[in-house]
Amino acid sequence: MGGSERKRELVPVRFKGARVDASVESISRRIERDYKLPSGSVALLRPSGRRARSDCSIGTLLRQWDW
Repeated sequence: MGGSERKRELVPVRFKGARVDASVESISRRIERDYKLPSGSVALLRPSGRRARSDCSIGTLLRQWDW
């Protein structure tokens, strides 16, 4: 075993990106759960400043933000 081995680094789930086909509602709940926030305290916003619909996908929200 040489010195070129790299230890596998575990990345906490809260730092991983959301899937583009996930709903805004599911990601909001996940953020609240991971950071122990009260229910309803997370709002994902559209570029206009309004809340994104809960049935909207993350991919749609990213396209609205030109990501």
